[in-house]
Amino acid sequence: MFAPLDAWLREHLYPVVFLGALVDASGIPFPGRIMLITVGSLSGPAEAEGASAAMLIAVATIGTVAGDHVWYLVGRLRGRRLFDVYFRWMRLPRARIAAADRFLRRFGGLSVILARLSATLRIVVVPLAVSRGMSYGRFLAFEVAGALLWTAGFVSLGRAAGALGARTGLVGTVTIISALAAGSVAMSLMARRRLGDRVSVS
Repeated sequence: MFAPLDAWLREHLYPVVFLGALVDASGIPFPGRIMLITVGSLSGPAEAEGASAAMLIAVATIGTVAGDHVWYLVGRLRGRRLFDVYFRWMRLPRARIAAADRFLRRFGGLSVILARLSATLRIVVVPLAVSRGMSYGRFLAFEVAGALLWTAGFVSLGRAAGALGARTGLVGTVTIISALAAGSVAMSLMARRRLGDRVSVS
């Protein structure tokens, strides 16, 4: 059942990773975590012709940074009004935007990294940081650090899943990846709540 998909993914691995990271960073709903865990499972030591984990991390990081650069450039050219249109299009409640704004004021540039713990925070914090005039050098430093930590973490999880799943075959690997993906979503929700609580009491 999974064999054709597995073969196709292996053949087009790096372009898929780059485009997936690019789309995920754009704010369009996309299972970025699941993609990184899945491709990471193909870089495990049990893979006879496994992908390079370092290359996967590099390609995903470049795609993520490139996607967020779109927001930076658009913000510099069009300013806050375009982001207001984006927030309405994404149907983000004003309370969430206000919480993200407080989060940004409290943590500054570090918020670009911390917001990656929660997808719903990230798609708001990055545009807000740009619209509030964050310098390019500061944005780039925190953006690259956050993207690198993000991609390396999930690719490493996938690599571990591939090593464990090698004992039970492809179905076992898929089961482990699914469990890790569900766990990452739960952690994202917990992180958003904890970070939101810290902001609300500040």
